[in-house]
Amino acid sequence: MGRHRKPKVTAMDLYMSPLTCSLAAHVACLEAELPITLRCVDRLSKRVDDGSDYRDVAPLGVVPVLALGDGTKITEMSAVLQWVADRSPEKGLAPRWGSAERYELMAWIHFVSTELHRKHLWMIYSAETPPAVKEWARLAPKAALDLVAKRLEQREYLMGETFTVADAYLFWVLFVAPNGGIELEPWPVLERYVARLHERPSIKAALAIEFPMFKRGSGERGATAST
Repeated sequence: MGRHRKPKVTAMDLYMSPLTCSLAAHVACLEAELPITLRCVDRLSKRVDDGSDYRDVAPLGVVPVLALGDGTKITEMSAVLQWVADRSPEKGLAPRWGSAERYELMAWIHFVSTELHRKHLWMIYSAETPPAVKEWARLAPKAALDLVAKRLEQREYLMGETFTVADAYLFWVLFVAPNGGIELEPWPVLERYVARLHERPSIKAALAIEFPMFKRGSGERGATAST
């Protein structure tokens, strides 16, 4: 008997908007080699590519959502990323449940979500944010980025020498940050991290799919942030 028993996974839908935070979930699914169908959501109209209203799936209109074959819907980035990782434990995308390392992974996912994504990128890209708040969001993430840079000074990835779903999320944040006015030049270690992960096959594959989708849809309106 092998060390890992891979849970049975049937086809599922990943509701996403190109180049938004759902890129992290897309990358995680590719890393885990899960059978997914991408369902593209327009972040402004909240219409799915088949014309349906995404709010019937997710009332708040937020991506990503994983819709499973049995009708279960998994929402919120932390839950989506960890569920994906646990479907393919042999890939090492998350430490085992109950271990100290698993809680460390959870802490980093929540850190990326609260201290970088929601507090800064969401504010920058949201059409509802006042200009003064957008400017604050561009100038204020120094302490959070200092902490991430220090973490990566002696590590290839957030959890050490192994890529995890937390890296998929952090990559997206750092990848779109310069487009929102958060330059990474003060943190060369973060620039190297982005450049290194950009060459990862799963990330290259996800971007190759999402860039054309972005140009066809939301790219025409200049939107790149998470809903």
